[in-house]
Amino acid sequence: MMIIRKKSIILASLMLLLVIVVIVNYNFNREVAVENPDGDITFVEGDDSTSEEAEAPEQELTLDSEDSGELDIEASGANLAGTSFFIQSRLDRDKNRSFYIETLDGIVGDEQIDAEVRKMAQQEMIALIKKSETERIIENLIKAKGFKDALVIMSDASVNVIVNSEQLTAAQVAQIKDIVSREADVNIDKIKIMEKQ
Repeated sequence: MMIIRKKSIILASLMLLLVIVVIVNYNFNREVAVENPDGDITFVEGDDSTSEEAEAPEQELTLDSEDSGELDIEASGANLAGTSFFIQSRLDRDKNRSFYIETLDGIVGDEQIDAEVRKMAQQEMIALIKKSETERIIENLIKAKGFKDALVIMSDASVNVIVNSEQLTAAQVAQIKDIVSREADVNIDKIKIMEKQ
């Protein structure tokens, strides 16, 4: 029963992310982002008959979520690519993990498979669900420290953290490593931190 509830939570999270992607896509369906050679993003109207440049939107798009409070997505030209990266990466991570959990669930539910194999599949499924929860907790704690966004990917050998930041200071790196080490119960030398704008 608890596994079904966990799967429901994961499915609800995926649906929320899908709704966010659809809303952001809808808001930008008339604008096309074109990257200039100097790295800036310019927004131009999506109408085929005109090629006039439009100013990059500077407002924030805020969505209310019943499960997780407010979720802010900045929709400015400077960080649109970064926001898309984090959303897409979370979707990919959750999609792959959901597929793996579904496969394990099929093994657990198959009475013809050896009981020991089913037990191992169930343990692996529980471990994956715990790993997903830990990743989300760490991401939220990092964002609570003032970072725009963070993506955490845990493996058996290491924990990779990608932070939406231009330049991390040594104090910020230490702060992130402390959060990850405490929540994931891993040694600091197994934590890899990367920056993504």
